[in-house]
Order: sequence, then structure tokens, then C-alpha cells
Amino acid sequence: MSERATESVLRSPGIPHLLTVGAFCFAGLALLLPVSPAWAVAGGADEFGAGLVTAVLMTATVLAQLCVRTTLRTIGWPRTLALGALLLGLPALLQSLSDHLLAILLTTALRGAGFGIVTVCGATAAAALAPRGRQGAAIGLYGLAVALPQVALTPAAPWLMGTFALPAIVACGVLPVLALPWTRSLGRAVEARTDAPPAEDGRIEHPDPTTTVLRRILLPLTVLLLVTAAGGAVLTFAPQFTSTPTLAATGLLALTATAALARWGCGELADRIAPRPVTALLAATACAGLALIALAVRADDGAVLALLTGLLLLGAAYGGLQSITLVQAFDLAGAENRHVTSVAWNIGYDAGTGLGSLALGLAAQAATFSAGFTVMSVVMAATVLAVVIARTPSPGPPKRQCEP
Repeated sequence: MSERATESVLRSPGIPHLLTVGAFCFAGLALLLPVSPAWAVAGGADEFGAGLVTAVLMTATVLAQLCVRTTLRTIGWPRTLALGALLLGLPALLQSLSDHLLAILLTTALRGAGFGIVTVCGATAAAALAPRGRQGAAIGLYGLAVALPQVALTPAAPWLMGTFALPAIVACGVLPVLALPWTRSLGRAVEARTDAPPAEDGRIEHPDPTTTVLRRILLPLTVLLLVTAAGGAVLTFAPQFTSTPTLAATGLLALTATAALARWGCGELADRIAPRPVTALLAATACAGLALIALAVRADDGAVLALLTGLLLLGAAYGGLQSITLVQAFDLAGAENRHVTSVAWNIGYDAGTGLGSLALGLAAQAATFSAGFTVMSVVMAATVLAVVIARTPSPGPPKRQCEP
């Protein structure tokens, strides 16, 4: 990994602001992801009510992602970014005032709307602000910035909830508001790169139909959905399929830390080699990791080494494929279709996380956690085959770039 390449990305206008905004916003999300459901339980909600908190968050996120383009056209990039940070952060203060389920659901819906804005704008900005030939490196750095809060806060959540009062922890979800000093500069930097003048012949490139773009990026989106389903299943049910809280925390740390590093490293790698072999290798890695997790969960004596190894392998694939699929999707779609690509990729990520949790929960109820992970491993093996034999999608006819 070239330090010079990383430095060139960091010197690109807007990139430092993007990393700062992303880190603050995702810190607020990662902190409350496990804490808000626990706050609802403390107020008397049952397990369904606690699960409903996360469901409302993801639903509001997806709905907001579909509205980001209209928002950008109406109020511009700086105000849209500020709106996303405020919606993601300020409702946490209101949520800390009441543990009633309805209040938590309403404030969570507002936070989901903010998160939807931040995710679409962040992915689009990473591609738009990247120096020429360094799109993968920019996406990898952005991925690292938004993954590190999860590495720090997800495994620490049980300790925080056992040490501090829940209202105080919920109030700390206001962290995204701290990103406001950087949203204006970031928004202006993106507008400077995306509001390019017409070509010399006076023509302006228009986005392709959404269905056309989705056909081009179907394969990377499918791979993303499946690997995030596996990752989401582990993040949701780690306390249930591990033998002790310490092992659950260690396993989550192994998954999230490896994913963060892989997301960064594979972003850099995407600028140097073709994405298909890397995608196939990472999908095979996920397949092996899921198989090891299935064997470890089934073992009566609790095969700790096999479990942690499986989580490390899955973490590498989970993080690496996030960067690889995003870079590949942007390349296949074309610069004029960045917004549609960003929305589709983020919806695929969120849908995969939710579907994976649902699928593993149903499998555990009908059979065992081991059976659920085994099925996921088989699906990932089929994914490897599909990546290898699939024809390379055509990005369409060459188009004049909209960027300077």
C-alpha cells in the first residue's frame, strides 16, 4: 500500500472534511445502534419492541436515501449535509429524555432520515472528490473513517451500558452535530467538482435511466447484499451464539477491526488490479469464514479458535467487498450516474444487513445457528461461481466526463 498514494488523496480538496464528517456521523450511529433498543427495554418494551427500534431506523434510512437527490437539487450540498448531521444527532438529546417506546421510535425515525442523507452523500462525495486514478483509495479511506467508530463503540457498548446511566449514553448520540463546522466546506468542494460546465460542443451529459444503471451494477450489488447479510447476522446474534459475553465482545472486535482494515486496503487495491479476481477471492474467504463459524457454533466444547478464525475471515471479506463493490459499481455506472449508484449501493447494504439478521433468526428458530451459517456458506460458494463465470457488464458507450 503506497503512502504516497494515500497522501495524494488526503491532500485532495474536500477529502479531509469528508473523513471528519463521516467519522462524527457514524460515531453517533454506532453508539446508539445497540443502546437505543436497550433503552426501550429499560422502559418496559419486550424483545419485539427492541427489534422494532432497529427496523424503524433502517426503514427511515432507506426512505430518506430515495429522497436525497431532490433534497440536493432544492437546497444544495452544504445545507443537505448539515441537515443530515442535525437529523442524525439532535434527536438523541430528545430520546434521552424518555424511555417510552413511542418516543424512542419517533426519534429513531428522525435519526434514520439523517443517516440516509449522510450515507448517500458520503459515498457520492468520496467518488466525486477522488483525484484522477485514485477513486478506490478515496473510497477506502472513507470506508476506514466510517468503520473505525464501529470498531471502537460496538464491542464497548455492553461495558458502557453496564458502567454509565443509559440516558447519558443516549445523549452522547448527539456526536454527529459536531460535524457541522465541516459540512459547509465539504459541500462546496463537492459542488465545485460536480457542477462542471458544458462540453466545448455545448452538450451536457445526462444520467442514464435508472433501470439501465441497475442492470450494469447488478453483480456487485448482489455480492454486497450477500456479504452484508452475513455480517449483519453476526453483528446481531453474536451474544446468542457465543458461550460468554467476553467471547462475544472479542468476536465482534475481530470482525469489525478486520473489516475496517480490509475496507481501507481493498480500496487502495481497487486502483491497481481488476475487481473480479479480488471479488471472487473475498467471496471465497467469506465462504470459508462462515463454514468455520458454523462448525465452531455446532461444537459442544466451544471451538473458540475456529470461531475467531472464522470471524476474522468473514471480517476481511465483509470490509473488503464493501470497497470493491462500490468502486466497481461506480466504474460500471459512469460518472454521470453516481447518485443512482450511491443510492442503490447503500440500499443494498442496509437491505442485506436486515435480511441477514432475519434469515439467521428464522434459521435458529427452525433449526440451529449452525444450520443458518452453513446455508450462508453454501450461498457464498455459489456467489464465487457466479462471479467467475459471469460476463463483464458493459458500462455503455463512452461518454464525455463531467468532471474537470
